[in-house]
Amino acid sequence: MPSWKLVLATMGIGTLASICMFGVAYAMVKVPKVNADATIQGSTIYYSDGKTVMGKIGSSRTIVRFDQISPAMQNAVLAAEDRKFYSESAISPTGIARAMANNLAGGDTQGGSTITQQYVKNAYLNQQRTITRKFKELFIAVKVGKQQDKQTILQNYLNTIYFGRGANGIEAAAQAYYNVHAKDLTVQQAAVLAAAIKEPDDGSGSTYYDPRSKGKQHADAIARYNFVLDGMVKMGKLSPADYAKYKDHPKMTIARKDSETYAGQKGYLLQRTKNAMHNMGISDADLETKGLKIYTTWDQGLQAKAKTAVEHTLTANHLPSDTRVGLVSIDPKNGEIKAAYGGKDYLKRYVDDAFYATAQVGSGFKPYVLATALSQGIGLKSQFDATAPAWIDTKGDRVSPGSSSDAFQVHNDEGNPTNPIVDLITATQMSYNTVYVPLGYKAGSDNVESLAEKAGLPGDAMKPHVGQAGFFLGQSSMSVLNQATGYATIANDGEYIRPHSIRRVLDAQSHPYLQSKWKDIEHRRAFSADVAHDTQFAMQSVVKTGGTGFRAALPGREVAGKTGTTNENKAAWFNGFTAKQLVTSVGMWRYDDPISKGKHKRAGRYLPMVGIGGIPRVNGGDFPARIWHDYMSAALQGKEVTTFPPPAYVGDDQAFATAKPTTKPTPENTPTPTCLPNQSPMRDNCKPGDGGNQNPNCTLHPTRPNCPETSPPASPTCKRIVGCESPPDGNNNGGQGPNARAARPIDE
Repeated sequence: MPSWKLVLATMGIGTLASICMFGVAYAMVKVPKVNADATIQGSTIYYSDGKTVMGKIGSSRTIVRFDQISPAMQNAVLAAEDRKFYSESAISPTGIARAMANNLAGGDTQGGSTITQQYVKNAYLNQQRTITRKFKELFIAVKVGKQQDKQTILQNYLNTIYFGRGANGIEAAAQAYYNVHAKDLTVQQAAVLAAAIKEPDDGSGSTYYDPRSKGKQHADAIARYNFVLDGMVKMGKLSPADYAKYKDHPKMTIARKDSETYAGQKGYLLQRTKNAMHNMGISDADLETKGLKIYTTWDQGLQAKAKTAVEHTLTANHLPSDTRVGLVSIDPKNGEIKAAYGGKDYLKRYVDDAFYATAQVGSGFKPYVLATALSQGIGLKSQFDATAPAWIDTKGDRVSPGSSSDAFQVHNDEGNPTNPIVDLITATQMSYNTVYVPLGYKAGSDNVESLAEKAGLPGDAMKPHVGQAGFFLGQSSMSVLNQATGYATIANDGEYIRPHSIRRVLDAQSHPYLQSKWKDIEHRRAFSADVAHDTQFAMQSVVKTGGTGFRAALPGREVAGKTGTTNENKAAWFNGFTAKQLVTSVGMWRYDDPISKGKHKRAGRYLPMVGIGGIPRVNGGDFPARIWHDYMSAALQGKEVTTFPPPAYVGDDQAFATAKPTTKPTPENTPTPTCLPNQSPMRDNCKPGDGGNQNPNCTLHPTRPNCPETSPPASPTCKRIVGCESPPDGNNNGGQGPNARAARPIDE
């Protein structure tokens, strides 16, 4: 008897007219297209190894083949839902009769459905409980049963149904409940998941038959679990011995919430990935429904090392909870972003301090000034007067105080050098502002901005400060990613490669998706390799004994870097790299987040990093350099020891200052004063070392205990003084008013 006639006979309809009528209806009902909602897949994001899943965006469903579903799961679902699936037709006459009897008696519309019928309902129809929908289900089920073999139907069914916990399909369920793949599900795990199908949502997002439940619900869960096992025995798919072993002992599920997907560091990584995809022109709709496979550059191991380095320093030094740290690590050879620390927990604070938060960069900007000067023919051995204070005009010349309206007064936090005439290597090592301000003017303020922008820094952050003395000392605010990008250009011998975190994107069938968007990575020449080599050479002196970044030194490895500290110690940086390996930037600041609700609304604000962590002031050579050292030590463990190329010594060795003859002072028995805690300015390496001994480089400190000649004026009305720590002008414009100080964001 044809299947549709079997339906009618089961329903007690036997007249010729009725048979003809339903025969016509059967013929008219077509198998529609599969509902989009039943097959949509979210995007899967992978770490750099291409295997480890970082997370998913959008629908939890991942469609798998029949051979990617464990036999235990196949048998368990049949035991729970349709034990005669392989021997009966697409519809169950007894089930339909039972449902019709109940419906005619006025009860709820019921199913008695086979797996084929359930699949048809989920994939082709809707969830309306009406007689009309039921008839369509029966007719379509019969036709699907003829078009598809049993394995295909069971595969599609398991990829379609909902298991609770936000899990659409068996692969998502295996991940959500047990953190395994569908092919690895055991008998106990499969029985729990098969039991869940009957009532996948108990109102809390989880299945009613979760064995972790309590009371009557727990008893029901165990009974349903045992029912599945019993069915497997009756089907000949489970031995009585195994049944006795597994009975009443379900494999407990993993207790986790959907929100944990974004907890900790992973939330920052997923959000960065989404933003990167948006920048490639891929919409949220594509991410959530097309089953894309996104292969990223994020190194899971380096990410863990970054977290350890940052959080150990924060905890060990009892730094305030409002201390923010951003860390970004890039491979300069290809522009791949390998790791980034944006905060402790994305769910608690969405602000990404690595990619999107900004702070003044301080003297971390000086390498771009140096590279520009070298490009303009000013060689590394050019001589400058480093004494302070100094009045410097916009030509880069020293002038008498008050003699020029366009002159800036510049101070050194390092005090006056023993030898006032220094070359650019020493000026970089000691971060002398009185050298870098005139150097910037002589190289050309516009030229500095242009080179820095070519190196990857944001032009909109720099342009408002071009022409001011503070521009050369890092007055501009940028993200840690921005600084890591620029330093990667220096490390890559002057060639900029756009930093990126997406290696490739494939569609659900593993074909390249919008390949041109991710294959062609922008690159350009920012400055010559010789200029880069000279810049690298000068930056190596920073981490050597006596340099401002000596705490970042990696024993046995060559390191190039630069510290940076800003006005009132509101931000501190260390940026550096080893040859042809990793470029890493670390930024630290205190930021009191804004309050947008309640009676005490206020804007966010940066706070001075003074008197925290057991030291008077946090400089770039302090905690940022320590974090950089700890992270890079772990990241490079076991890696090749690389070396930098020798300097090219481009340009001419120009004498912008010459040594003046001095008379030898009469020896005195007065000892050199020690570095007092409240003395200003103060050097990092004037502080006691780990052994408690005073660093001998304190001889570079001013010779008077209170440093009166080099300390910034105490008056809050200082004008055009690069080094004044008084508040900005009353217009709250960051020192840009007509009578404001030229911001000097360097306190090293």
